[in-house]
Amino acid sequence: MDHEMTGSSLQYQKSGKECGFSAVNNMRHGIRNVFGIVLRNWSTLLCFEMIYRWFGFVFLFPFVRFLVSLLPSLAGETYLGQENIWAVFRHPAAILLLLAVLLLAGFYIYFEIIALILYSNKGWQRTTVSVWGLWKETVRKALSFFSLRRLPVFLLLPLMMLSVFALTSGYLRMFQIPEFILEFMIGDPILLWVFVFVIVILHVILFFYLLGFPSLILNKNTFLQSFKESLSLLRGKKLKILVRFAAYVVLFQLFMAAAAFLAAGILAGSVRLFHPPSDWRSVFQFYFLKWESVWQIAAGVFLSVFLCTVMVVFYHQYRNDIRPACVKSQWSFRHFGIRLFFTLITVIALLIFSETEIAAQTWYPKPSHTIFVAHRAGATFAPENTVAALNQSIKDGADMAEIDVQQLKDGTLIVMHDTNFKRTTGTDLNVWDADYETVRELDAGSGYSYEYSKERVPTLKEMLTAAKDNIQLMIELKSTGHEKELVRQTLDEICEAGMQDQCMIASMSLDLLKEAKELRPEIKTVYISVLLLSRQYDLDYLDAYSIETTSLSAGLVGQAHYQNKQVYAWTANSERSIQKILRSRADGLVTDNIPLAKYEAGDIGWNFILNQAADFFFPDPSAQIF
Repeated sequence: MDHEMTGSSLQYQKSGKECGFSAVNNMRHGIRNVFGIVLRNWSTLLCFEMIYRWFGFVFLFPFVRFLVSLLPSLAGETYLGQENIWAVFRHPAAILLLLAVLLLAGFYIYFEIIALILYSNKGWQRTTVSVWGLWKETVRKALSFFSLRRLPVFLLLPLMMLSVFALTSGYLRMFQIPEFILEFMIGDPILLWVFVFVIVILHVILFFYLLGFPSLILNKNTFLQSFKESLSLLRGKKLKILVRFAAYVVLFQLFMAAAAFLAAGILAGSVRLFHPPSDWRSVFQFYFLKWESVWQIAAGVFLSVFLCTVMVVFYHQYRNDIRPACVKSQWSFRHFGIRLFFTLITVIALLIFSETEIAAQTWYPKPSHTIFVAHRAGATFAPENTVAALNQSIKDGADMAEIDVQQLKDGTLIVMHDTNFKRTTGTDLNVWDADYETVRELDAGSGYSYEYSKERVPTLKEMLTAAKDNIQLMIELKSTGHEKELVRQTLDEICEAGMQDQCMIASMSLDLLKEAKELRPEIKTVYISVLLLSRQYDLDYLDAYSIETTSLSAGLVGQAHYQNKQVYAWTANSERSIQKILRSRADGLVTDNIPLAKYEAGDIGWNFILNQAADFFFPDPSAQIF
């Protein structure tokens, strides 16, 4: 009996091992298939992507910007900001133009996804595809999306922007939720959980449609038919497909990391071979920076086509489609010459494109005129909107501090962002219901750290005193509807302190700024807006604009500068947003973290990957230049 059980156990273990080996072999075979499909027509892929991106950069994006610039006039406004953006929806012409812009942008994004699906399918079929053939078929398939029964696929784009499926398109990856919204949600546990729940639901919906994209593009199915087919193919295999999909993505990332390391090694070897030892590190850093942006564009292209290929492979496998047998193609010198020519042209286009603004992470000469503004007096290293925060920002080398001013019930002007003291002091009290005798007893520091337990909510006069001759101030007026003569009182206190040349008045209300300019023309005014659409930035009572970073562009900055207006951008607390502001040549960078912003803009150590690579291949720190 024991012998039978032992034999049965051994047989079970053997069967388990065989299943494990089979799973590993299947995974290995699947990865080989996917990479084979991705690389089969790689020169066609790169050439297509360069034409696609150059078309967008040279023609489509300027055209879209022109159409967007027409929105204010169609809505009967000189500009569109958060105060009047809803005016668009009161004018049919403006609504139609907005829909046309959104549809055009969606069509452009889907054009790339369609091309990548078609490209992957050609690889699955083991056929060669030319650039012209891929473009022709993509145009035909893309135009079919405007059928009423296929048009709902455009509704998936907003969902894709907030999910990992954004990786299927180079331009979807550029979308980001504004930092101030993320920070607001992170500060509220309920909102954070709601946000996480929404993101999970979006991923579930898109996962159910995972195989719908190939179904819609490769066949003549409607959107609903493709959704049903995707659900049918996923039935009973959801977990298996999810695990395989995640494993493929991880393996691809490891492969790209290894390829990047190998490329850096080849560069380092070339530098050692052709340059004297004293120049090794500096030459390596120079060429690393030049090729880094090229690598990022090429890697992004292959990541997008890799994900599309995985979808196509899964689609065919779970439909039990039989892949055509491999046929060895005959080598042709003419074919090789043509392919080499187009490859060289593509590489040259890639090098040029990598130096344009649209290339996102490329190296750029850092503008020297951008000043650093401490948001809420500097909210990272001390309690926000306090004298302690202001002093820390002065110590950190900030050029300016942005502070928020509100009026208490007794008329005292205090520095406070929220309309209630709950978040910063723990006391549930509205600003307009409080007097200074009560407010000066509130603890504005312990919520940040016990080290600041004696920190109080400052008055505007106290902040002016701390800032005088030390730092400029951007004073944002917070209107609650309960204040009286907020603008006049603020200006009077600035003049009493003799700081007219050291202060700016900022607000999200144009009426308050107009009043400020009428009362004190010598004091600069700044309009704060989440977005700003206009063909003219020439309002005579404004000296500057402060724009949320997501809405910022080099074009906006250039146009404002042309009309002698300054541009500030807020609130940048990440490497990506800081670099975007610097690339856009904005006049001011508003951040909670002054040391981080100065570090990113500095010449020493600002590129982490570069320094790590240089330290690995050339470990002499004394030779570091960048």
